[in-house]
Amino acid sequence: MKLGFIGTGNLASAILRGVVAAGRILPGEILIYDIFTEKANQLCEELSVNAAESASQVAAECEKIVIAVKPKDFAALADEIKDEVRKNNSLVISTAAGTEISKISSCFGFDAKIVRIMPNLNAAAGESMTAYCASPCVADEEKVFANEFCSCFGKCVELEEKYFSAFTAIAGSAPAFAFMFADAVATAGIKYGLPSKTAQDIAAQMLFGSAKLMLESPLAVSDLIRNVCSPGGTTVEGVCSLKETGFESSVITAVDKTVEKDRLMSALK
Repeated sequence: MKLGFIGTGNLASAILRGVVAAGRILPGEILIYDIFTEKANQLCEELSVNAAESASQVAAECEKIVIAVKPKDFAALADEIKDEVRKNNSLVISTAAGTEISKISSCFGFDAKIVRIMPNLNAAAGESMTAYCASPCVADEEKVFANEFCSCFGKCVELEEKYFSAFTAIAGSAPAFAFMFADAVATAGIKYGLPSKTAQDIAAQMLFGSAKLMLESPLAVSDLIRNVCSPGGTTVEGVCSLKETGFESSVITAVDKTVEKDRLMSALK
């Protein structure tokens, strides 16, 4: 098998669907395992991938292994599959939040080939923003694979590991901030009489279109803001209100708190 998944939770399932949809690896070359066999079997039926009977089977049969278990379960899993990973010189792709490559290596007890990735919930829509970094023993062609793998469910960027806490805040956690903003905008629309579903659709399309323009425009975000604000107009009135009530500082503080929490969790592991 070319690719194995150990753990098929919501994020892993979204990633798996993206990989299958991209067609770079055939479903028949993918082997998955989860302690909840019913969930794994449902994915096998949906995507025509193969089910394993154990994590060790995945490690024994796959060249590349995606480990998508909770950080608290990582050490026990690594101990279970370390012999197969060492024997096959497998590439291990970890989604464990706040778990550095050095800690992952120590769980295996040898210098394993590790790629650490940090996707976000938007993988479920094929639009994740994912960061990845690799241990020194990962070959260039394996880094290329990591890039192609992450590109199956959105966009990706290779980052030094020291930036992962900041990335976690602005890409992993910030979708929740964006949903809060969209919910507030929709609620304001409801206040002025719009039907709830209509207000939500308007807010969602506003965010989608704004994000698309940010990605495609050569202008800085500050210039895009100014382009919406006609002198003496309605938008600039709202922008000034957001500034006066601390909108920007609240967002930055939220990122600061998220980074702080991520670093604290990493230190405790």
